[in-house]
Amino acid sequence: MDAHLLPDILVFLKVARLGSISKAADRLNMVQSNVTARMQKLEQAVGVTLLRRHARGVKLTGGGEALLPLALRLDALLSDLAYAFGGASAAGEAKLRLGAIETVAAVQLPALVSEFLANSARVDVTVQIGSSASLIKQVQDDELDAAFVSRVPTQSNVRSEPVIADKLVALVPKWVKTKSDLLAGCRNDLKILVQRLGCSYTERLLRFLDDHGCRPEHTMEIGTLEGIIGFVEAGVGIAAMPESFIRALLRKRKVGLLALPKELASIRTFVIFSSNNDSRLTSDFLRHCRDAGTRH
Repeated sequence: MDAHLLPDILVFLKVARLGSISKAADRLNMVQSNVTARMQKLEQAVGVTLLRRHARGVKLTGGGEALLPLALRLDALLSDLAYAFGGASAAGEAKLRLGAIETVAAVQLPALVSEFLANSARVDVTVQIGSSASLIKQVQDDELDAAFVSRVPTQSNVRSEPVIADKLVALVPKWVKTKSDLLAGCRNDLKILVQRLGCSYTERLLRFLDDHGCRPEHTMEIGTLEGIIGFVEAGVGIAAMPESFIRALLRKRKVGLLALPKELASIRTFVIFSSNNDSRLTSDFLRHCRDAGTRH
C-alpha cells in the first residue's frame, strides 16, 4: 500500500470512532467533502467498501471492521513516537487510553494518573468508565491500552496483574446495626441493589446471604452508584461496595457499613492489557502502577 495513504487511515479511524463523517470533519478541522474524498480514495486502494451510510451517520462494513484494528495500531505507534521523541512540543500527541470500573475511577485512578503525568506531562490521557466485562472486551479489541477491573479476564490475549487491594463491605440502611439486623431485613423486604447485573461484588454478598439461608427474592438494577446509595438511604435494600470508595461518600448520608466475613471481604483490582500491546507508553504506565502498589 502507498505510504501516502497512512493519513487517510487515521481519518478513517476518526470517522469510525465518531460514527459520522460530518463529526469527524469538525473534529479534524476539515470540510466534509475532503473527508468523503479521503474515504473513497482509501476504499479504492484497499479494494473494499469500508463505510455504509445510514440516517444517523455511517457504520463500518466487514472491510471496515477488518481495517479498524490496523488503524488503531497505527494510531498507537504514532502516539508512542510522540511519547518517546516528541519533547515538550508534542503536548497532547501521545495518547494513553485507560478504562476503569466506576469505584476505581472515583478513588484510586485520579492519583495514579496525576503522579504519572507529573513525569509525562505531554501525554493525553482519556478514561472510559464501564463494567469489567465491557472493559475487558475493549482491551481485547485494542480500543483501550489498559483498564482496571474487578476480575481476572479469561481471554488468552488479555493479561492481568493485581494492583489495588481493598475491602468489600455491605452498604445498609441506618437502622441495620448488626449481622442479625441484616439477615432479618433480608428475610423480610430488603432488596439487593446492583449497578448492573453480574457484578462480582454483589456475587460475594449473595454468597454471604446464601450461607445464612436468607437470600432476598428480588434484585434491583439501579444503573449508578449514587442511585444505589440513595435507595439504601431510603431503606429499600442493601449493596456491596469497596470500603475505600464508599467511606468518602458517607458524610451526611443516612446509611451504614457492615463488615463481611474476611474470606469474602478481601478484594483486588486488576490492571489488564493486551498481550499484543508492546507500546512503550503503556509499559511505562503499567510500571508506574506496579511501583505505586508497592508503595501502598
